[in-house]
Amino acid sequence: MATDLGDQAIEWLVMLQSGDATARDRAGFADWCAQSPDHARAVAEARSLLAGIDETKIAQQWRDNRDIGAAVGAMASPAPAPITGHRKSFPKSRPKSHMRRAGKAAIWAATVCILMVAILGGVEAIGPIARWTADYSTATGQQRTVVLGDGSMAHMNTASAFSVDFSGPRREIHLEAGEVIFDVAKDASHPFVVSANGGEARAVGTIYGVRLDGDVTDVTVREGIVDVSNGDHETRRITVGQQARYRGDGKVEYIENADLAAYGSWQRGKLIFNQRRLGDVIGEVARYQRGQIVIAREALRDLKVTGVFAIDDLNALLASIEQTTSARVTHLPLLTVIY
Repeated sequence: MATDLGDQAIEWLVMLQSGDATARDRAGFADWCAQSPDHARAVAEARSLLAGIDETKIAQQWRDNRDIGAAVGAMASPAPAPITGHRKSFPKSRPKSHMRRAGKAAIWAATVCILMVAILGGVEAIGPIARWTADYSTATGQQRTVVLGDGSMAHMNTASAFSVDFSGPRREIHLEAGEVIFDVAKDASHPFVVSANGGEARAVGTIYGVRLDGDVTDVTVREGIVDVSNGDHETRRITVGQQARYRGDGKVEYIENADLAAYGSWQRGKLIFNQRRLGDVIGEVARYQRGQIVIAREALRDLKVTGVFAIDDLNALLASIEQTTSARVTHLPLLTVIY
């Protein structure tokens, strides 16, 4: 059991909502709620938060849980009587300075639990439909290299999918999800074109990557020259070390110098960050693992992160964040919360 009051609340509520709670667990939860007025206040504030969610399905699930409802109802009394029976062992009460923060911690705890219910109930485990319809695809956390019919090589990052059409005068690739770095075989008579999100990146013989992230597409050149266009807007040319970005409903937004030392580091099993915002870092890390990572405090998003981290040990990155900043990290099934 965690030693922090907020973390304890998280663990209790998650366990009670899991469907695996026993009579002993329910008695233990009632005992925990009865330990002090601060515990009672934490549960009451969580109840207020849940009441504000209106009549959503998730709120109804929490209201229908008799174990939580009974404990919350008991908190109406300023000095709840302990339940007789099995009593769990808990850490002693924290100093009052800590207890004054317990209410906020409980609100975060309730928020975390709501998010977890939403994830467990509403996120498809198999990923985007594109993985089933594309010619080539990778699962979350997987990388692979594909040799195409013309001899070009496609290095696929996590959760990526694309289809191929070499039947016409152009070698056409349709990127449907994720990120792929293409090492293009030279063939001046058949340009190599990657289309994504309503735009395209055209080359003859070069090495460049295309990444699709929602409505945003990034094109980065490692070698050679690439022409980037988007719909009816003008074509922009980018060369080695440059990156262009476009959206599905507008022109190419900007061209900037890319960090080629960090770009494509996933091919070496690493993620490299140099003074990157924590919000951006977590967005990147989330691509490589199942479940969700939530930053609960907006102020944390602007913290700067620098380091080299192994993709197969991203928990080390989260541990580093906890050790070097004021943030804390809580791990739950399919959910990690930074607060």
